[in-house]
Amino acid sequence: MKKLTYILLSLCLLVNFTSCDVDNYGEPEETFRGAFIDKETKEPFQTAIGNTGIRIRMMEYSWSDTPEPYDFNCMQDGTFQNTKIFAGNYGIIPEGAFVPLDEEIIDIKGTVEKTYEIEPLLRVKWVGEPQVNADGTVEVKVIITRGTNNPDYQQPLTEAWLFVSETSYVGDFSFSPRFSTQLLGAALTDVLGKEITIKTKGQFPDYSRKFFLRVGARTTKSFSGTNRYNYTTIKEVTTIARN
Repeated sequence: MKKLTYILLSLCLLVNFTSCDVDNYGEPEETFRGAFIDKETKEPFQTAIGNTGIRIRMMEYSWSDTPEPYDFNCMQDGTFQNTKIFAGNYGIIPEGAFVPLDEEIIDIKGTVEKTYEIEPLLRVKWVGEPQVNADGTVEVKVIITRGTNNPDYQQPLTEAWLFVSETSYVGDFSFSPRFSTQLLGAALTDVLGKEITIKTKGQFPDYSRKFFLRVGARTTKSFSGTNRYNYTTIKEVTTIARN
């Protein structure tokens, strides 16, 4: 009985020591950062944040040929920075509202910077500045064009939005339904390459305050089950008090 007890105690100690060894691995501290820019215009690629924006998928091949993918997302202006990566050999595949890029193998050690030049599915550009009206509405003008000549990624334009938010984080991920305007169907017939005017829905409060605007448009094309928008930059407006 004593011998069995000693054996069990020894096994417990061995498990504890092994667990301690695993826990002693260093924290991830390598950095992968950079930006996505339009291949033709060289301008920052405008996107959403979170799952409907740019997803960067990393697969570490240092230890396995079939690793579990590790994903992170970009900022609204197409920049990205991840400071918590283990050193290693990674296959990296970005995905967003642009013509797909091939997987690229990159050794991550220290700080690695990368600029991706992409072909957006659409380009959405402001025409002039938003017009703040005395009746508590705002009107904007934009032009939507194709961002690529590749016919495989020239699906029909299906939806456009004037997104309005109380914060500078504005897009399909964060907007006020009370003021934002959606365009569908006939409203988008034959609009590519033409100036279009969009007016906010409903009236802003009768006191003066700041709002943030952004126009997003998308085709029927989806990637990994996600139908993403292409965006303008963000505009800030101050509404007119009506008291």
